[in-house]
Order: sequence, then C-alpha cells, then structure tokens
Amino acid sequence: MIAIVGPTASGKSALAMRVAERVGGEIVSADSRQVYRTMDIGTAKPTAEERARVRHHLIDVADPGERYDVLRYQRDGRAALTEIRARGHVALVAGGTGLYVRALLDGLDLGSLPHDPDVRASLESEDPATLHERLRAIDPDAASRVDPRNRRRLARYLEVATIAGGPVRRGRGASIAALRIGLRPPREILIAAIERRVREMVDAGVLDETRALVARGIDPRLPSMSAHGYVHWAAFLRREIDLETAIALTARDVRAYSRRQMTWFRRDATIRWFDPTVTDPLEDIVAAAA
Repeated sequence: MIAIVGPTASGKSALAMRVAERVGGEIVSADSRQVYRTMDIGTAKPTAEERARVRHHLIDVADPGERYDVLRYQRDGRAALTEIRARGHVALVAGGTGLYVRALLDGLDLGSLPHDPDVRASLESEDPATLHERLRAIDPDAASRVDPRNRRRLARYLEVATIAGGPVRRGRGASIAALRIGLRPPREILIAAIERRVREMVDAGVLDETRALVARGIDPRLPSMSAHGYVHWAAFLRREIDLETAIALTARDVRAYSRRQMTWFRRDATIRWFDPTVTDPLEDIVAAAA
C-alpha cells in the first residue's frame, strides 16, 4: 500500500500515475470533490486518457445533487482496496483530503459518532461564521482543524458535540500499513502552480461546466458546490464580478486551502516528505513496493 499526499497542485496525481505504471498499480482517489460526476475541470480530475492508462477508483461515484460524506468514502474506499488486493495489484491512495486519507488508512470508527438529521439540518441553515464561533466555544480543538467557511463540516462537528453535550473524539479500528509519501514544494513554486492551474481551468471550460451545474439548479449549500472556484465562477456568470476577480478569488481560496492541507498532514509523523523540485521520489517508492 502506498499513499501519496500533500497540498493542491504539488504533483500528487502525476507522481501516482508514474508509480502505478511502473508497479502495475491502481489509484484510489482521496479527493472529496472528485467523487462528483460532471465536475471534472473545476476539481482537476485525471483525464480520460490517464484513466484509460491506469485504473482509478472513487472518481465519479456520486451526483452533484447528492451528499457524499467521509463515512461513505471510507466504505467505498475499503471496498476498492479489497478489489485491488484480490487482483494482486498495488493500491496507491493519492489525494489531498486529509480526513479521507485518515478514514481509509487509520481505522477511524466513523460509524460510532452520533447522528441526528434534524439537528444537522437546523445547523446547516445557519451562517458558517456563526457555526464556527459556536464550535469554538464547545470544542476549540475541532474548530482549529476545520475550514471556517465549510458549513457542512462545521455543522457535522456541532451536531456531534450538541448531541453528546461536549467534544467527542473518534474511535480507532484497525489501521492499514502504508508507505506514506508527501510532496512539499517550496511555497512560491506551489503558489505559481495554483495560479497556473486556475487559469488553465478557465481555458479548459470550467465556466461551461459551472453553467451546466447552475442550469440543473444544484443547491449551492451542497458539498459538491463547495469545491474551490464554483461559487466564484457562478458569480461571474451572474455578472456580479468580472472574470479576473473570479480567477483571483479562486486562487486565493486554493492557496488558503493548501495551507490547511499542510497543517493537517504535518501531524502525521509517518509521512516521508520530498521537495519534488529537488528530489524525484519515484525510484524510492518503486523500490519500496518491490
């Protein structure tokens, strides 16, 4: 088992492709937005040609109008790992959603956390800033780890804390041993890659992709629409902002997200970090997988 993690635009997908082709592997995506069908450009999914070369899992498994959460990802991901092992192939988990990586590899007992659909629905109707302040008062540790703009995740943390009457920590099941590789390019290189990626999305047709989602009436509060950029592309289509502003706001959001990703992954002492501008980790990974 190999896991390749790191911030957005650090080169995870490209490295995973190279490793998979060398070792006969299959890739399990650990990206909370690539699960949604028709949201290809704005989530930087692997191309059709790449997916033809290497088998990918946990991409295009949900409709944008659905709620796809980490518990469902954990179940789907474990099923994919079982299938890959049964074929005698190497599994590569690749992505930047830290909670998804932990859920899949570290045995988080997500099913044991309390649920109440009515409580969650009520919370999700509130402003994210209000939710974040409430969470900070109840569970400061959780508040420090969640994006203050992520209404759905804030509501879930508050749902658990409200039902339990205070902070609740996830239980742990059996973990899966994996070689964990992290890509950490210099910050200025990463920022340039993010800026380039956002502009390439526009050239590739992300505005048409967003237009189709808006035409379908996808609720902007759904998890799918929290993927970086769509809210700004939609604002441009409504003529509320110009294109350069939409690009700048999207790049700003992705930069901020990349910082949160690194904060998350730095907690994992088992990750072996590489600066891909200095060292290509390919041969080390292939040797470890042999």
